[in-house]
Amino acid sequence: MNNNLELDHSYKKYKQILDNVVSRIIGNESIFKPAVFFVASEHTILFVHEVGYIPKSLEEAQSYFQQSFIPKTAPIQYGEIRQFVAPICCEGSQSLYLGVIVKCLNEEIKIISQYIEAISNGIASYSDFSKPWHFVTAEELLVAADYDVTFTRLTEVLVDCWSQRENKQHLTIYEMKHRSLTATCSSKEKTFPDTEMSDSLMTKLLASGKAPLVVKGDLYSINDQNTYLFFPIIIEKKMIAAIAFTFQIEEEAWREKGNYIEWIDSLLPLFEKGYDQEKAKEVEKRKDILMQVTKKFYSTMDVAKVLDGIVEAIKQAYPNFIVHLLISQEWKVNDELPIKPFIYGTEKSNPLVEQAYLSGQVQMAQPLGKDNIFLIAPLKGKQGVYGVMEIEIVGYSHIPKEELDFIKMLADIGGVALENAELFQQSHKLIHDLQLINETSHQLNLNLRLADTINFMTRQIKDSFGAEHVGFLIFQTNGESIVLEGSSSLFLEEMIIEELDSFLQTVKRDKDSVFIGDTSLQNVKVLEGFRSVLAVPMIQNKQLKGVVLAVHRNKNHFSFDNFKLLQSLVHHSTLAFTNSMLHEELEKLVITDHLTRLHSRGYLDECIQESLTQDGKGSFLLLDIDNFKYVNDTFGHQVGDDIIIQVANVLKRNIRDGDIAARWGGEELAIYFPRVDVEIGLNIANRILRAVEIETSPRVTVSIGLASWSSKDPDITLQKLLKLADQGLYAAKETGKNRVVVK
Repeated sequence: MNNNLELDHSYKKYKQILDNVVSRIIGNESIFKPAVFFVASEHTILFVHEVGYIPKSLEEAQSYFQQSFIPKTAPIQYGEIRQFVAPICCEGSQSLYLGVIVKCLNEEIKIISQYIEAISNGIASYSDFSKPWHFVTAEELLVAADYDVTFTRLTEVLVDCWSQRENKQHLTIYEMKHRSLTATCSSKEKTFPDTEMSDSLMTKLLASGKAPLVVKGDLYSINDQNTYLFFPIIIEKKMIAAIAFTFQIEEEAWREKGNYIEWIDSLLPLFEKGYDQEKAKEVEKRKDILMQVTKKFYSTMDVAKVLDGIVEAIKQAYPNFIVHLLISQEWKVNDELPIKPFIYGTEKSNPLVEQAYLSGQVQMAQPLGKDNIFLIAPLKGKQGVYGVMEIEIVGYSHIPKEELDFIKMLADIGGVALENAELFQQSHKLIHDLQLINETSHQLNLNLRLADTINFMTRQIKDSFGAEHVGFLIFQTNGESIVLEGSSSLFLEEMIIEELDSFLQTVKRDKDSVFIGDTSLQNVKVLEGFRSVLAVPMIQNKQLKGVVLAVHRNKNHFSFDNFKLLQSLVHHSTLAFTNSMLHEELEKLVITDHLTRLHSRGYLDECIQESLTQDGKGSFLLLDIDNFKYVNDTFGHQVGDDIIIQVANVLKRNIRDGDIAARWGGEELAIYFPRVDVEIGLNIANRILRAVEIETSPRVTVSIGLASWSSKDPDITLQKLLKLADQGLYAAKETGKNRVVVK
C-alpha cells in the first residue's frame, strides 16, 4: 500500500525510485518484513511505501515519526521500533533522505544502517531508475554479500552477480598486491588467477588517475583482439584495484563508456566503505592477535610457550609467511618449533641476523633476482636481545608499513615476554640453588658419618643435575686414590681407579674444574660410554684433597649452570668433608691399636657386650704367641714387634667383615665372632693355628683358648665369657702349646 503526500513536482521522481527500491526488497528474503520505507525532506516525511502486514506497534511508530521527523542518521528508537535515515541528495536548497521504520534486534542495527546507507548511495548516483537496468545496484550487491561490507567480499559478489546476468562483457577484478595489479576473480569461463598486469598497462592506469581507460588487445596473449575498459579504484589517493570489462568490438567499448562510468560511480561509495571496513578489520584482527598473544605471554613463565605463541601469531596473521626462530639461550623447547641454530661470528653466520641481533633493529633484504623478502626482527627485551625471528615472505617485493609495524610490535612483545620468563626461571633456579646449598650445609653440620654425608651429596647431585653416576675420590699422600663410601655403584667397581687413572693425573696436575659436553669431540677419555662429564677438585688450604665426578651417557647433558652449581657445592662442602674424615680418622685411632692396626681391647669389649644383648650366639677366641720372650731375647724387640704384626695380619686374612679382631695386650690377640657357634669357631681357630706356623718369619706358634655362648645360657656375661677363653688359653699352654682348647 502506498500513502503519498502532496508533492512538489521536482520530488515526484523519488517516489518512482522508492517504489523501485521496495520492489527489489520484496523480491528477496530480508529483515524488512514488515517495514515502512519513506523519502523525507529536512522537516517532514514526503511519501512512504509499506512492506508486508503493518502491525499496530509499527503504525504507532510511523505516526510518531511523521509528526516529529528528525533527519538524524543515528537510529532513533520508539519502543521496540527504530527509524534509520541516510541522505540521498540535495534538490535546490532542500536535502532529501531515504529512511525505514522497522522493528529490529540490537544485533541487527549495524546491518540495517549499512543497508540503508548503501541504497542511498545508489539512489544518489542514478538519476533514472525507470529505465531497464542490466547493472548490479549497490543495494543488490549488499544483499548478495549478506551485508558483509568488505572490499574483497563485495568484488567477489559483483563478479558473481554480473555472471548471472549473462552480460556479453566479461568482468575481471584486479587487486593491488605487492605494488602490482593482479587478477583475483573474473566472470570468464577461463579465469586468470594471480595473473599480474603488465608494467606498461599499469603505468597507463596510474597516469590516468580516476579516469577510465580503454585499451586495445594484448592483455593476456599476443593475439588478443579484445578491447578492455578499465576503471581504476582510487581510495585515499592510492590505487587499490581496477575493474576491467572485455568488449569484442572497440566501438562498443567507447559507446558504453558513459553508462559504465555512471554505474561504477554509484558503486564507488560502497567500495570505499568496504575498503575502509576491510582495513579496519585487518587492524582489528592484528590488535586482537596482539591482545591474545599478550594475555598468553603474561599468563605463563614458560619460555617454550612464549616461543610457540610468537610463531602461532605470525602464522595466524600471515599464513603464507615462513617463520624461523634463532635463539641465543639454552632453552628447552618443543621439537616441533621451527628453530634454526644461532651461528655468530663465523663464515656460516648470516650478516643480516648478526646485524639485527647486535643493533636491536629490524633488518630487511631481498635476494637479487628472487621474488621474496627476508625480514629479521630481534626478540628484544629491556635488558638485551634474546634471539631473532626470521620471516621469509614469498611473492612480495614490498611490505606495507602497517604489516611491518605489526611484526615489530609482536617481536617486541615476544622479546619482553621471553625476558620475563628467563628472569623468572633464573630467579626460580637461584632459589632452588640456594635451597640446595642451604640444605647441603645443614646436612654437613649434622655430624653424620662421612659415608652418610657422601650418600646424601650423591643423591642431591643426581636429583639436581640428572647425573647417572656421582663419585667422591680422595687423593692420599702416598699417591693412591680411593673412592669414598656413599658414591654411586659405578665408582665402587674394582677396576674404576685404574680406568680413571689418566684423567685423575690430569686433575692432580692442573688442579682445575673440568666441564666436558662431549668426550668424543674433545678427545678425552674419562669413563667408557659416558660422554658428559663434570669434575670439580676438592681444595682445602690450597691443597688438593680429592675430586668430585658427575657423569652421564648422553652428550651435552649438563648445562654450564650445573657446572657452576657443582663448583659451589663442592667449595662449601670440602672443609666439612676434610673435618669429617679427620674426625673419623681420630675415632678410628681411639679404637685401633697403633702397632697392629687391630681394634683396641676397649672397642672389643663394647662389641661383645652389644652382641650379648642383641644376638642369639657368639664365639670368643683368645690367642697368645708361644715363647715370645725367647723371640725378643734372641732377635730383639723390633723383630718381636714385627712378629706381632705378622700374626695380626694372619688374623685379618681369616675373618669376615663383621668379625672383630683386637690386640688384647702384649703378645696376646683376640677375635670375637658374632652369631657363630663353637664348631665354626673351632674350625677358624685351627685354620689360624696352622697359618701362623707357616706364614710367620721367624716362625712362631700360638696357643688359643676358645669360648662360646648362646641364648640358652641365661647367666652368660662379658666377664664370664672372657674368663672361659682365658682358662682355655691357659690349658693350651699347659698341655704343650700350639693348640686350641675349648671351654
